[in-house]
Amino acid sequence: MSKVKIKIYIFFFLLILIGLFSLLFLKTSFTISQVINQENNGENLPIHDDLPDLPKDDPDRINILLLGSRGVDEPGDGKLLSDSIILLSIKKSTKQIALISFPRDFYLRLYCSDEKKKINFAYANGGLSCAKKTISYLSGLYVDYATSINFQGLTKLIDDLGGINIYLDEPFEESFQWAKEGWEEDEYWFIKEIEGEEKWVFHLPKGKNNLDGKTALYYVRSRYSTNDFDRMRRQQDVLMAIKEKGLSLNVLLNPLKIYNLLDTLGKNVKTDMTLNDIKKLIDLSSDLNIDNIRTEIFDISPNGLLYYTFINEEYVLLPIGDNFDKIQEVCKNIFDI
Repeated sequence: MSKVKIKIYIFFFLLILIGLFSLLFLKTSFTISQVINQENNGENLPIHDDLPDLPKDDPDRINILLLGSRGVDEPGDGKLLSDSIILLSIKKSTKQIALISFPRDFYLRLYCSDEKKKINFAYANGGLSCAKKTISYLSGLYVDYATSINFQGLTKLIDDLGGINIYLDEPFEESFQWAKEGWEEDEYWFIKEIEGEEKWVFHLPKGKNNLDGKTALYYVRSRYSTNDFDRMRRQQDVLMAIKEKGLSLNVLLNPLKIYNLLDTLGKNVKTDMTLNDIKKLIDLSSDLNIDNIRTEIFDISPNGLLYYTFINEEYVLLPIGDNFDKIQEVCKNIFDI
């Protein structure tokens, strides 16, 4: 091959690269403008004289509230109720990361209301600001930012990544919740006779399971055959799996995948972070210890710091001692455990 042809090939190769990176840069800018939510800045929240004081900002911590809800395009009621409530905490001095899960049945005074409700109503009642401030006075941590994603976004995000890998020590089976929603020719579904009626059963075998977005969503939403606390653990597992796949070379070196991921985020994610906030997080993320993420789940186990009761015939969860002291202690000291 002549030197002239080689130069032409190199020129077109560089032209393609420049075009791709320019496109991704423009797409990133557009995505950020889409996901930044200017509507829930707290200005429209009701003001109550007896609202608790919010914790002061800790300069060594960044706390981001992650919310998962069905989304406005989903059928039925409760479209904005939070099925997933996770506080992502970063300690800047040590580069440590923690995930703290709160159950949706936690019953408390919402920051944007003069009445008590389950915590999953906070986002539905007052947007990102209400959810952020409610979790802030519950956890004792200043919550810097909040981000929400809907079910469609989670499904599409996982599909854009090419699926995620979940490793199970024991088989997982949901025999009740999806009795009428299974489909044939899928390895994770089978029909079983339960109480004299044939029903679909969702099943993941022991070992490695490669899940597409739809299957992963069934996995993180299942709770009838187990409970909401087990579901929170599975939500954390899926987050870890997304992190692992998202940082793999076949994603980072694939411009088309990155473009599709940005498009999915732009359409399905909302946040109260500014462009400058996002830039600072990106700069910080390169030094974070992502291989050793600490996790905490509040539940009704002996050390879970919660107990259940019924209020107006509704199942709710309350803190041991009927105050947040022990919960706040765990949240504040999670990096010292």
